Amino acid sequence: MFVPTYLLKSRHGLFYFRWPLPKQLHPQRKAETIKLSLQTRDPHKALRLSRSLIQIGEQLNDHGIAYGMRYDELHGLLKKHFRELLDKVRNEIDVQGRLSEKTRRDYELRLATTEQEIAEGRPLSFDTGYQTLLTGFMAQYRVPFSKADEQYTWLERDFKKAVRSFLKAALDHDASYDQFDLSAPVDRTTSVVEPQPRPSPAPFEQTSSTGITIEELAKRFIMERTRGGNWVATTVSGKEEYLSLLTELFGTNRSIATLTQQDVTTVKDTLFALPKHRHKKQATIGKPLAEVLTMTNLPRLSVPSINKYLQTYNDFFGYAHQHGHINQNLFAAVSIKQNRQKQAKTRAGFTPEQVRTILEAIVDNGLVHARKPHQKWGPLIGLYTGARLGEIAQIDLTDIKREDGIWFFDLNDEGDGKRLKTLSSKRRVPIHKDLINLGFLDYVQTLRKRGVPKLFDDLSTSVEHGRGRAIGRWFNETLLPSLGIKTQLLVFHSLRHTVVTKLGNAEVDGPLISALVGHSQQGVTYGTYFGGHTLQLLNDAIQKLDYSLPAQKADTAIQH
Repeated sequence: MFVPTYLLKSRHGLFYFRWPLPKQLHPQRKAETIKLSLQTRDPHKALRLSRSLIQIGEQLNDHGIAYGMRYDELHGLLKKHFRELLDKVRNEIDVQGRLSEKTRRDYELRLATTEQEIAEGRPLSFDTGYQTLLTGFMAQYRVPFSKADEQYTWLERDFKKAVRSFLKAALDHDASYDQFDLSAPVDRTTSVVEPQPRPSPAPFEQTSSTGITIEELAKRFIMERTRGGNWVATTVSGKEEYLSLLTELFGTNRSIATLTQQDVTTVKDTLFALPKHRHKKQATIGKPLAEVLTMTNLPRLSVPSINKYLQTYNDFFGYAHQHGHINQNLFAAVSIKQNRQKQAKTRAGFTPEQVRTILEAIVDNGLVHARKPHQKWGPLIGLYTGARLGEIAQIDLTDIKREDGIWFFDLNDEGDGKRLKTLSSKRRVPIHKDLINLGFLDYVQTLRKRGVPKLFDDLSTSVEHGRGRAIGRWFNETLLPSLGIKTQLLVFHSLRHTVVTKLGNAEVDGPLISALVGHSQQGVTYGTYFGGHTLQLLNDAIQKLDYSLPAQKADTAIQH
């Protein structure tokens, strides 16, 4: 098995846990590493023990750094956040064209309002609410201030000023396209628009005059993304594997600043020769990279898998460039191009006939096809919400709520073992009337009387696959084949494709569809300042899903 970088072996074969302590928490302001023996030689047991220690370490680091944060550090964090936001807006303008009249007026109105709020000491009044913006910022950067903290007072005051600077700069960049200086050749990057300084390193970031190694910077990159809530546990494990390959190729002491374009070619050649599942297959597990690359008759990485590696390197080297460790991102736009006509789809949606076949099997013939509650309600929830398998499998009974007469699923990561794929995955999805007619709320009430905490309390948890493994395997390997509709493109995730397609054909607006299925909103203005759709709008949209379920099926539905 692949052992993450936070686990090491001692000379006696025992695993020990290694956790970096930020310099802000050290009495002498030094960056050091805490080492703790796990008293086991079993890598699986060590991995399980380390996961709990990671959570404890992250909480200690987050709270310790937050409450000890200096004013200049918080100020730098705000500058970093709004610089990145401004870079996105500038790029949108440069690539897609000038701001629309509506967006420009919106920016100008918000700027005028913000100026007045700063002068009068009032909170921001965007549609999202000032408190929502602040809370989102603190969650993103893991600075859990309370209103009693001095840092919260700093943030509350300076956040408004940062918003003002962002709005001014965005409008100025858009207005710069009004000018045409014909006295000399115009270079957009140097003449018309004043070049913007590279974003300064994030607070707590240390640079080295001799150049930081690939291995050390990879640790910082992974830690920052993890602390920022960008990656779930399985994603972290994958990124560690991708980045550790660079260290294996170039050595533990290789400075990232010394890599060249020839090294990029070396990386691509290595990926083409790399066997699939190298750290899991018996033939290659634990063997050196040089030996693995010479092995024959082994399946190699697919082109999509190679591109996942390259995208990770693009993100990593972009991070290195942003923090001043390298002069350019060598992996920018590096990928293996595929013929679109030959490129196979990995997923497809179900046809209306296939949906009806699934519904008839689950609803009318449940004693034959769906004998367990999760086999019935899991696919039905997927078909009427578009939720991901993991999101469905981890629903608590307390996540099924009612507000203003509307029942809905509160999909969140609050609770033991719950996790979401992205920040935008946290959302409210109204419960479709067909689900209610089929007896879903009655089933929920029965479970509440039993006192069980989860909707599917009988599901076991897998470290790699979460709680949804049993539902997915049954649906993909048992139900679909038994119905004669199984193909390589049709799996449980196809229910999600089906919902998106169905809502689009019902003329539901794109942002509403994204809000329902947990996709991030497109565009900086919409994605950053929009406060979310009302529950009523979401409910109106979800009810447009129509699979033509006969009325009598609700009366004959099997009550699990």
